Amino acid sequence: MKMNFKLGALIWAIIILVICIFAALKQTAVDTSIMALLPKYDQKPLVNELQEQQTAEYANHVFIMVSADNKQSARSAVNTISSELDVLVGIADLTQFVDSSSTQMDALYPFRFALLSDSVTKKLQIKDYEGPFQSALNALFSPIGAGKADLIKDPFFLYSDMLLEQKINIQVKIEDTLLRLTNVEKPSYLLVLELHKNPFDLPTQDHVMPVLKKIQQHMGEQGIRVSYSGLLLHAAKGAEQAKFEISTIGLGSLLGIVLIILLVFRRIVPLFQVLLPVMVGCLVAVAVTCLWFERIHLITIAFGAGLVGVAVDYSMHFVCESYLYTGVAVVRKLFSGLLLGLISSVLAYGGLALTPFPGLQQIAVFSATGLIAAWLTVLLFLPLMTTKNAPKNKQRPLPAALILNRGKDAFPTLDKHPKIASVLVITVGFISVGLFFWATPQDSVRLLQTSPPALLQEDQKVQQALGNSVNSAFLIVSGSSREAMLENEELFRQQLDSLVQNDRLAGYQAISQSLPSLQCQRQNIALVTQLYQAKLDAYAHAIGLSDSQKTLAYQSLQENQQTLSPETWSALAMSAQWQGALEPRSTGEYASVIRLQGHLSEATIRQLQADAAADNNINYVDQVADISATLAQYRTKVAEWLFIAYGIITVLLFFRYRLDIWRVMLPPITGSIIALSCAVLINGGYNIFNLVALMLVFGIGLDMGIFLQESRGGVHTWLAVSLSTLTSLLAFGLLALSQTPVLYHFGIIVLPGLLVIWLLSPLMQTSQLETR
Repeated sequence: MKMNFKLGALIWAIIILVICIFAALKQTAVDTSIMALLPKYDQKPLVNELQEQQTAEYANHVFIMVSADNKQSARSAVNTISSELDVLVGIADLTQFVDSSSTQMDALYPFRFALLSDSVTKKLQIKDYEGPFQSALNALFSPIGAGKADLIKDPFFLYSDMLLEQKINIQVKIEDTLLRLTNVEKPSYLLVLELHKNPFDLPTQDHVMPVLKKIQQHMGEQGIRVSYSGLLLHAAKGAEQAKFEISTIGLGSLLGIVLIILLVFRRIVPLFQVLLPVMVGCLVAVAVTCLWFERIHLITIAFGAGLVGVAVDYSMHFVCESYLYTGVAVVRKLFSGLLLGLISSVLAYGGLALTPFPGLQQIAVFSATGLIAAWLTVLLFLPLMTTKNAPKNKQRPLPAALILNRGKDAFPTLDKHPKIASVLVITVGFISVGLFFWATPQDSVRLLQTSPPALLQEDQKVQQALGNSVNSAFLIVSGSSREAMLENEELFRQQLDSLVQNDRLAGYQAISQSLPSLQCQRQNIALVTQLYQAKLDAYAHAIGLSDSQKTLAYQSLQENQQTLSPETWSALAMSAQWQGALEPRSTGEYASVIRLQGHLSEATIRQLQADAAADNNINYVDQVADISATLAQYRTKVAEWLFIAYGIITVLLFFRYRLDIWRVMLPPITGSIIALSCAVLINGGYNIFNLVALMLVFGIGLDMGIFLQESRGGVHTWLAVSLSTLTSLLAFGLLALSQTPVLYHFGIIVLPGLLVIWLLSPLMQTSQLETR
């Protein structure tokens, strides 16, 4: 028999090695985008590509806003900060100086009849020639002057009018080679730091963050306000918090587990024996998931590893019993309980693979394979490692087991009070149904936010100064060609202009505002020609132009009807913020982004969504809302599967325990309900992370009931159950103290859930147990 175990262990070790080698050779990429968790049919490739582009533009940049009471101080501070940022050469590139705006704007002068302001265009379209006529006269005789004016080449000052409108719409202008922010009260300038590596790269954070903090402190002492915006700031804050919690909660949990194992077993080897199956389970789970899927998501690893942690039950029971029996005898004694525990947990977690959500499918494969691997490790590896467990103490219960059993025996059992048990079952049933109707789901992605309010406000302040929407919403406009895309955008802008005129939208930025379609430019030239035909004679008479000068003005119009080509526009500095918009996407389409400004009301959002839905070339995208909707869908599916799993496992265990089924099922169900109630009372609702934690609570609680039933009062069973509960509480329950929202929502369920199950389980035991 011993040789069979050795052979089985050898075969299992080879299988593990082979799986890991194949997984390593495949080199599966790790995915961090939460949008990858969306069902495939919900994602349009073009939308996904533009979303990733928008995310990348924000992710790898740090926007630095420098504000002062006067322009000179602000400009001087920009130069000082630029010098201090020189230490980041090789880590990040700084954008501070740009070409003169006048040079860039002069480049558009040859296209003055093709590029008109929206206000002039609308007047000319309705043949309102009197408006431009009077505007030109007012500009000519105004003491302020008419800007770049030439009575022969541009008598109606159409070019000056177009420049004025562009300046109003642009939040960042070029002022003496610096980027001046125009949407803030105090003189403010912008510097842009482009990182060479991912903002989550720890060495990058270690290099950049001290420099940024030093600049902010140094400038603050001089009355200069320096504000930052960028994912690097949030990533660094998250890493700082994670380091703190690892050194406090994590280290405290680990020390607690080690101390408990040493106190109970008085040897370090059992600690290794308890953790080995969980580690092997996680290793195999990662490898199988990498082989199964094209990419593995970080969320899969995080939550999957937590669910595989249920396997600590298997090893804990094995190690405890090995102090009384040989490894082979322990396998025989525990096999049915271990098998039932495995089947119920695999059913509970593996069923998530039936859902259409890639994230849940990965977690299902991860947790199911991890549990099976841990189970095999317990059965095949541990017998070879526990044969010499405290040989002198064989047949002598551990002192901790005797102490715990005395406490457990003092608990009353419900089989002596069947009426109370019936009332308890009925009450739990009603509460569980009512809870899900009463509790409010919380699916906002902002629940995942780890950054402090001050950092969020600072980020938002800079983004608002840049003219970006605080709602993270934008529109994607597509077309089969570059020209079609621009025409589609111009058509949809009419609806946006209507919202702006009605004060329902603060404004927007679109590429067609600076690069109209060729069709639009030709129409503009035709409109200007009609204006000349209708009003140039009267205008020339009003301002005293001679006939020859009037003829020259007509000639200038005829000779300057060229349109602005995308190639010419791409060479201008103003095209920098629209990089890639004129290149075909991976789908072969052309697509641009319309950036919305200001706060969007619910009514405006619904209007934009309806307008976009009615046009196949428009997509309304709100990443925050999309991720929140994804979390809501996941929450619903996990809740549905929890109910299904409870039902299937109840039926399965009924064939084993018949009318005693309530002794196994009632504690985890009651513990789950009470844990969820605690979360609802404390946080005002529940979310997907609470439900995933419920799966862990259910798995451990179910194992607890199964082992207590299967052991029929075994002397070490209550010790193993208690140790498993205690180590799980230390590993997962203490996460309730975490400031990281995801971890907190996990811990707030595990902590009360496991405690209640542990306290209830002795009550459910029969008073006529057969002690082995």
